[in-house]
Amino acid sequence: MSDVRRRWSAPLRPRNYRAAWSTLTTSRRPLEALDRYVRGSGGYPWTASLRSPTGPVELLVPHPHDVRTVNEVFHRHDYGSATHEVVVDIGGNIGISAAWFLSRSPRTRVHVWEPVPHNLETLRRNVAPFGDRCVVHEAALAPQAGPATFLVDPVGRYSGLAEFHAGTADRVAVEVECEAAEDALRQVLALEGRIDLVKIDTEGSEEAIVAAIPADLRAVIGEIVHEYPGGVRHLRG
Repeated sequence: MSDVRRRWSAPLRPRNYRAAWSTLTTSRRPLEALDRYVRGSGGYPWTASLRSPTGPVELLVPHPHDVRTVNEVFHRHDYGSATHEVVVDIGGNIGISAAWFLSRSPRTRVHVWEPVPHNLETLRRNVAPFGDRCVVHEAALAPQAGPATFLVDPVGRYSGLAEFHAGTADRVAVEVECEAAEDALRQVLALEGRIDLVKIDTEGSEEAIVAAIPADLRAVIGEIVHEYPGGVRHLRG
């Protein structure tokens, strides 16, 4: 959604009012957080300071667009608000969603996949306080394993596989070796004994990844949450 359309449609969306209220209770600097989200004010990088069930969470936010991700995950609760023991985060970006899941409970473990180098640097910093409860995989996940063209944008928030990307403006094409989503999920299941939630945000390939998960594996995954052009879709196992 374009910035203009997002701002004009914001007052018509009830979830944005819920997010604003959540910002007041979850952010440790709520007025600053709201001002940055609504008006895009302030310099960057910035540290978002948040309350959580496990204590304060400090997230490095490199770019104004990443403030949107903080809002979507921590305030709007796009990925739900339930507590899970084992989460697979496909398309981890800078670690905001991983930090959300990890901060719900001291028992939560997250396996996160992210291929973009400058995202990985920030991701590792943001999940470092959670120690070995977060396992970072430096790779792209795709419907099938093998080489692929990956489009990297300057922000990092909108990078994805070229096969599923709508445009190439301001993006740099790089060749990456992809892991198959099915193989990765089976590895996590073998290691952890369960998968309660799979979150997918891969800028276009979400539905293809979901379709590539076989029925027997879907049956043992508690929930799949994935982005799509109209919002976020929750699929029960």
